[in-house]
Amino acid sequence: MKNLLVFLLFNMLCLSVQGATLEFAFQLGEKQQPRLDVLLPDVARQMAFNKHSTKLITKGMGGTVVAWDIQSRQKREIDNIHAKRWFSYATGTNQLFVRKADDNITVRSVGSSDETHLTNGQYEDGGLSTDGTLAVLSKGDSEVEVWRLVKQGSETLDANGIPQKLKTLQTGLPVRNGLTLSDDGQFIAAAEGSYRDGEGHRTIIEIWNTIDEHPIQALDTGEILGVWNLLFSPDGTMLAVDTQKHAQSGIRVWEIETGRQRLSKSGFEAYWTRALAFSPTSDYLASGDESGNLRLWNFSEGDSVIWETYPTGIQALAFSPNDEYLAVALWDATIQILHWRREK
Repeated sequence: MKNLLVFLLFNMLCLSVQGATLEFAFQLGEKQQPRLDVLLPDVARQMAFNKHSTKLITKGMGGTVVAWDIQSRQKREIDNIHAKRWFSYATGTNQLFVRKADDNITVRSVGSSDETHLTNGQYEDGGLSTDGTLAVLSKGDSEVEVWRLVKQGSETLDANGIPQKLKTLQTGLPVRNGLTLSDDGQFIAAAEGSYRDGEGHRTIIEIWNTIDEHPIQALDTGEILGVWNLLFSPDGTMLAVDTQKHAQSGIRVWEIETGRQRLSKSGFEAYWTRALAFSPTSDYLASGDESGNLRLWNFSEGDSVIWETYPTGIQALAFSPNDEYLAVALWDATIQILHWRREK
């Protein structure tokens, strides 16, 4: 009866935004009692829709990767990723970038058992381009490796068709807070951080064009504790991160070419803003935090246009490529699927 009442409440609720609406559609997963000391293994740490918006690929806090069928609402286990921050899914090729327990780095097809071995080693983070042609890996304190997985232009694989390392980039600070590729594989971003007595935490974001050896942007975020999210907009023009300072979180978004800030918000009550997601057309940014606040930011307005508070924290967000759904992963191990549409 309680679940029915919640369902009816969400169906009656229509969250109005300037130019868009959000409505509850359905729920994935069974609700569990959230723990205060550690997140439940079934809580989705990261997630992404496939290109047809028919599947939702999630990685749980326990490392298990599953594919949820949006129509049947059933799930299928795919793999287990042992690295905590590691999750990269290539929407265009339906592939996962995986670091296994034996430190083998592979690219695995979600729809089959096909797997390509890339390399082996103690890599801390990795990213895969949407078309599955490029991969990036962070190694040690100050190195980012760029790999070519598929033949393209004048760049070739070796005679046996084995992926090739194209270059190693040197970073200004240790890559401790994230590494990502833009959807088209044109840009690389690394969130780097350090801590020194008297200086506190320092976090910078370096951005490279994949054809260059030196960063085109070095964005100094100032004295913040670190970032949880690092992501390019789908159109490749912006980069978004969350911030944390003095036990309060925030959000920053920069233009890649100019380094100009498009959005700078701070002082949120929640300690961390754990989830960020761009809409498919890059005109909205969704954010979710530990206090359960879901915000939607419109770049034409420069402010949040809705605010919904869930009874537990938000861990991950994902828009569907068809611009129909926004998935909200909560600390109670459920994923709330919201209808998302623009008003004409």
